[in-house]
Amino acid sequence: MDPVIVVGAGPVGLALALALAAQGVPSVVLDEGPGTDDPRPARTVVLRSDTAALLSRLGCTTLRDEGTHWVAWRSMRRKQLVRRLPLGAGGGADPVVSETTGPGEPGNDDGPYEEEFATPLHIPQHALSRGLREAIAGQELIQVVTGNRLDSLEQDERGVTAHTRGPGATWWRGSHLVGCDGARSTVRKLLGIRFPGRTAVERHAVAALRAELPWPGEAVLHRQP
Repeated sequence: MDPVIVVGAGPVGLALALALAAQGVPSVVLDEGPGTDDPRPARTVVLRSDTAALLSRLGCTTLRDEGTHWVAWRSMRRKQLVRRLPLGAGGGADPVVSETTGPGEPGNDDGPYEEEFATPLHIPQHALSRGLREAIAGQELIQVVTGNRLDSLEQDERGVTAHTRGPGATWWRGSHLVGCDGARSTVRKLLGIRFPGRTAVERHAVAALRAELPWPGEAVLHRQP
């Protein structure tokens, strides 16, 4: 079986490779970078409950070790509470149930994962990527190729051929090719697929800090603090 070629080694590409391996499908992940992610504490992601449960099933252990659960979302304007949104059982809302099957129904194999990740999970992106890479390290069906950038691809009735440039520039043959390389996707450009629309101009100041707040486990959004 020819592998699936995954272009991009961010969280999406790495998770896809793990999901394919779980189904017995081999893959080659083309990574432009060196195979590591620089710690950037201010760059974080918030995962939905079902997404966090899926990544945990795929073997990402950093979710438990370095992630923080939100039980509610609190919006503030200066010192005034604008809105409080409870999230999951811990915040006073109904617990999360699988979208495909309910608790105890056949086919629902989430089990303890659904209970553990019943609220959104906040985690630094570099920690998420590191956990996915560690899970991939034990997978024989996944090959991660670093320092290689896609520069051309061809498709025929039997699959896809891709060429990369870099220290190990070569041709790759796969059954399918999946672009997981972001909005400025090389795959999208090579296929002539436009990304219509324009970027809204927004300016933000982002800081990573630790503070004692009166609302444990709640995300707080301050506007005009």
